[in-house]
Amino acid sequence: MATLSLYMSDAARRDLPADALEKTKQHLLDTLAAMVSGGELPPGQVALKFARAHDAEKTSTIVGTNILCSAIDAALVNGMLAHSDETDDSHAPSHSHPGCAVVPAALAAGEHFGVSGVRVLRAVALGYDIGTRVTMTLGGFR
Repeated sequence: MATLSLYMSDAARRDLPADALEKTKQHLLDTLAAMVSGGELPPGQVALKFARAHDAEKTSTIVGTNILCSAIDAALVNGMLAHSDETDDSHAPSHSHPGCAVVPAALAAGEHFGVSGVRVLRAVALGYDIGTRVTMTLGGFR
């Protein structure tokens, strides 16, 4: 566990290789598009209704709207939007859809804590890296 913790904590300072950075940007943009389109569908509309109903700390944006929520609520709602129309990415070896969890969490936390775009991209890359590995270790979602 110490090795994993060190790997994760060092990720904020590690430069991403050019190909990993490009792939991370593609995943980020793909997931943002899924969030926007998901907001037009019934599951997304329910998520937006949830976001509007909560009067919590207003630090993080719901993608495609002017709604601000707590970071936790924004991550949840944006994740629901991303998965609403099933256009979010897939990782076949882990049988998972990492983008709808990783990207919303990184965006919400990044906005809440005011971190740079570079740190958000590193967080997204780390989320894909660790999330898919852990899921594969556990046997993937079935």
